[in-house]
Parts: sequence; structure tokens; C-alpha cells
Amino acid sequence: MTSIRFGIIGAGAVSDYHHWPGIEIDPRAELVAICDPDERLLEQRQSDWGSTRCYTQAEEIAVDPDVDAVIIATPNFTHKPIALACIAAGKHVMCEKPLGLDFSESLEMYRAAHDKGVRHMTAFTYRFAPSMRYLKDLVSTGALGEPRHFRSQRFLDLPETSWGWRQSKKLAGAGDLFDMTIHRIDFAQDLMGPIASVCGSIAQYALRDKTEDGRDCPPSDVDDWSALIARFTGGAVGVFEGSTVMKGYHFGGFGREWAEVNGSEGSAVYQLTEPNTILIGKGGESLQQVDVPAEYLTPAGSPRDPAEGVPATVFRYDLVYEFVSAIVEGRDAIPGFDHGAAAQRVADAVLQSHEAGTWVELPQELE
Repeated sequence: MTSIRFGIIGAGAVSDYHHWPGIEIDPRAELVAICDPDERLLEQRQSDWGSTRCYTQAEEIAVDPDVDAVIIATPNFTHKPIALACIAAGKHVMCEKPLGLDFSESLEMYRAAHDKGVRHMTAFTYRFAPSMRYLKDLVSTGALGEPRHFRSQRFLDLPETSWGWRQSKKLAGAGDLFDMTIHRIDFAQDLMGPIASVCGSIAQYALRDKTEDGRDCPPSDVDDWSALIARFTGGAVGVFEGSTVMKGYHFGGFGREWAEVNGSEGSAVYQLTEPNTILIGKGGESLQQVDVPAEYLTPAGSPRDPAEGVPATVFRYDLVYEFVSAIVEGRDAIPGFDHGAAAQRVADAVLQSHEAGTWVELPQELE
């Protein structure tokens, strides 16, 4: 079988953490090129990942005829131009979230990929957690009854030093809202259906005007706390909260990730630190922790051994498996750029709601 030849654009921690390992374990994929402006990092990755072609400009990898698909893990403000260049060259594209700096950028990326006929995917990692996959089945099969309520908390205890480009609205679009809460928006819509309206707010507490080594830097102008109340088109409601400055929520760097669905007959809870188990309770009972059934631990056919590695880390490798499978099978990848755009429209509405102090209604078709 011919391998899907990958190029990774952006060789930083995210790519090292789950994109490269996902390629490495999939026999249908191979890494043939790396692109990053940091030549020292390229040298390090050559040692870490194996010898490949190296580029410092994304335009070079976009036109490389030996690259079939790319993974974009670069700063947010670069996503759109890089993706459009790769799409124009006929490459399949997976891109980190948020797709763009706002909904209009992400919609442009989706339309370009759709019109070109290439496979496209948004790197919404948490959809692939075993307990999240099982939770979706519980909701979709009616095991919890009629879904009434969704709730999520994503709390991190991060240092209040510089985030680099991530603390600039011009370069990142937003802070916690676009970095973390947007994941929750995505899987909430996957579980509960489209969000019809939101009332949201953001806040900033950390100035982040110092680097890790104590040097002065331009202060942050993005949020480090975000929250929203949502009404879903199906009648359910939701409450979301996320923050990077929650003291005492370190938990080995994973922080607190809690997401639950409450239905007319029962409730179920996903936790990042326990992704191979789930909390379930029916009416009149208390939530009990049970193992996720074996068939939900990995997607069918995945080369990943669910018994190996740190559970809260290794499920992320299945992101590449889904992308490769979509390419090989000639089908849409899930979640696609359309899902990325849909989540970003909600996140944009949170910012709009915060500024206006009102509820914001959302259209139900990508426009």
C-alpha cells in the first residue's frame, strides 16, 4: 500500500506531542518533510523524528510534489495563508484550532478546501478521548434519555508569564476562549447539536508582561478566563467555563477537564485525567465510575494499543489515524474545517456578547 506522505508545518511542542507520534504509529503514513523558521529546532527534530527534508518557508512545502498531506501547527495568524497555499497546491490539510483569527477566515479555509476537493480536518483532539466517544454513543442512542443540559469546566494552573504570540489579540485572535474553550464548544455541538444562541463573557487577570527569565515584554491583551451560557437548537442548555489561571488545578499539567451531559433519565461525565473510564448515574442513583467498553478505547482499525502510554496523552494519536483514513477511503474527515468554522462562529459570538452585554443569535447554516 502506498503511504500518505506527510509534511509537518510548525515543529513545536504540539507536533512533537501528538502529531508526529500519530504519523509514526500508522503504517499508512510517513513523515517526509518538516517546516519551521527555527533552524535549530529543525535540527533537533531531525534527531527526534528521523531524517527528512527541511524547509523554513511554508510556501516551499506547499509546492513539494512529494508531500501529499500537511499538518499545520503554527501561530493562529498564519493558519489561513498557509492552509490556502497548501490547498491550492492540492494538499490534504489538517490544521490546529482555531482555524483562523475569526469566523470569516475559517469559513474561507473551509470553502477553499471543499471547492478544491481535498480532505480537511480541524485538530479538535478531545473528540478522540475514549470516554468522549462513549459519551457520544450514550447521548445518540438515548441511553441518558432526552439531553437537557451540557456543562464543561477546563481549568489550568499555568505560570502568569509571557505566552509569546498567544497573548496578542492581533496574532492569536483571543486567549483562553480560542485556545481551550473552543474545544468544549466543538464537542458540545457534536454531542448536543448546534448552538442557537449564546450569552458570554471574558476577563483578563494576568498581565503576562514578563518572560520566564524575568525580562519585560509587551503585556497581554487577551482573555485568560472565558464563560458562556448556550441554548441548543434541540432545546437543551449549556454552561461552559475555562481559565488558565486557576490556582491549585495543576494535576500534572493536565489541569481539570470535566464535561457532562444531563438527560431526562441519567447523566454521564467525561474527565481528561480518566479518559478510559466514565461516570454514569441514572435517576435516584449516584454517579459511578465504570470502564469505557473496549470498542470505544480506539477507533476501529487504529494501530494504537490503548494499554500503552499515558491515557490522557495517547488518545490524541488517533487524530492522525482519522485523517489518514479519510484520505485513503476518499471521505470527509471528522471533524472537518466546517466543524472548525462552526465552533469559531460560536466563539466569535461570545466576544460579541461580551462587548454588547446581550444574547447573540446564531444562524444555522455556514454562510
